[in-house]
Amino acid sequence: MKSTKLFLASALFFLVLSYCAPVKAQMMQDPKKYYKGTSVTLRGGITSAYTDIRTFDFARVSTGGKSEWKPGFGLSLNQMFSSVFGIQANLNYGKLLGISNVDSTSKEDENIYQKLGFPAPVYFETNVLNYGLNMYVNLSNLAMSLKKANQKPKSSRKVGFYTAFGIGMLHFDSKIFDLPGDNLTPGAGLNGSIGDGEAYDSLFYIGKTNNSQIGGYLRGYSGKVIEVDMPLSFGVKYKISRSFDIGIQNDMHYVITDKLDGYVHDLNNVVKKANDKWMLTSLALTYKIVGKDENKDYIEWMDPTETMYDEYQLLADKMRKMTTDSDNDGVADIFDKEPNTTSGNKVDGSGVSMDVDGDGVADSKDSDLFSPKGATVDADGKPNDADGDGVADVNDKEPNSKSGALVNYQGKTIKQDFTTASTAGFITPTIYFDLNKSEVKGMYYPELSELAKYMKGNASVKINVIGNCDERGSEGYNNNLGMNRANAVKGFLVKYYGIDGERISTSSQGKKSPLLKSDYNVNRRVDVEISK
Repeated sequence: MKSTKLFLASALFFLVLSYCAPVKAQMMQDPKKYYKGTSVTLRGGITSAYTDIRTFDFARVSTGGKSEWKPGFGLSLNQMFSSVFGIQANLNYGKLLGISNVDSTSKEDENIYQKLGFPAPVYFETNVLNYGLNMYVNLSNLAMSLKKANQKPKSSRKVGFYTAFGIGMLHFDSKIFDLPGDNLTPGAGLNGSIGDGEAYDSLFYIGKTNNSQIGGYLRGYSGKVIEVDMPLSFGVKYKISRSFDIGIQNDMHYVITDKLDGYVHDLNNVVKKANDKWMLTSLALTYKIVGKDENKDYIEWMDPTETMYDEYQLLADKMRKMTTDSDNDGVADIFDKEPNTTSGNKVDGSGVSMDVDGDGVADSKDSDLFSPKGATVDADGKPNDADGDGVADVNDKEPNSKSGALVNYQGKTIKQDFTTASTAGFITPTIYFDLNKSEVKGMYYPELSELAKYMKGNASVKINVIGNCDERGSEGYNNNLGMNRANAVKGFLVKYYGIDGERISTSSQGKKSPLLKSDYNVNRRVDVEISK
């Protein structure tokens, strides 16, 4: 017996384990709903005994002050792992009573007590307490999950079917009694005499000797015992709200023993194929623990076909986004972090408009692509220059320079004395450049500030700015590069020192006027000449 219980318990454990893999598989398939899977069910109904001592036809018997109509109650706790499978903990309590009577509407029932070896009608009764663990299967969703996802608009189901099966333990204490009022002669056919309503002793055929014992168990009662119980349940439920279902459930309990009614047909084989059974048919009220959030629903009412349709729609939306570029910036919508990029803006790999200097103005609208780091800019991307001295506020060490003052690259005023200014003794600077570059390097700012000082002190002076290159490269390329270098120097003087551009002429010698053929560095330069 112990090995049988252990085997059955192990089988149920591995069965439950096999269904635990999809624990969260369907709990969040609909992105707009949150599905819950916990519920509590209360059941109440009537019991039926399927034992040796009972009425064999479908009708229940009430006679001699005894009735086979007995109450039963149940409590279940469900936890769903998906919309189809779950696990169920059960607790059942009820009364069982079976009658073997004289009269019967069924030929099979007629005088059944004699076939069992009793000299007169008898009945058994007991209280039963059952608890165990079941595998719960939502048959409606199991069937619908095999359908194609072609339902639209979505349906709203109200009726569902389910089954449950598992293993548990059954407590009982059965006793066999004579049926009062049937003129049973006390002691007839028994090993000793008893009175009406008392428990029977071990049983013998009528007319046989006391050595002809043919049945019975523990002198007519089972004693307080615990046996393995294997329930199989079927039910139908109706959804009345988000929180409550009602239904009808029938539980058939297969008991691994023949002594549920206190009678064993064969004392030499207590556990045999024709074991006893009992049934509980009940009304069920289920409370689904979904809370007050209207976006939450019980997962058992989730239609798998609707879920599959939702997943298909999500996949289709993703495919559309991967092939669609709404703002025509070259980045698909699914990857585009800026889905409404203005036409003409250059973007990075995530679809965000390029802003090289990080001033918050897209390059396509930025009039100054190289604003100093940290500078505040206007709508066109130009750095703010409060005192108008040509140096951005972020770099201006003297933010309140006087209008028209000559300043250096830091915005500081350069002290000047133009009262005795003359052209005598002034040496024009030479500005050198990096390979293939035309940007004025900071090391030459002081020299250009001196040139600006000289020109401001001599308003009639004009200068020629001549760009030069080293001997490498084509003549056309070097001519252009030389002109760019000359214009860079002119632009510096105009932008930062306010020199009138009309006083500065530019030209390019390209690679025609090297200072030293063997030294490329000195040939990449701009020469400044005073106009005659």
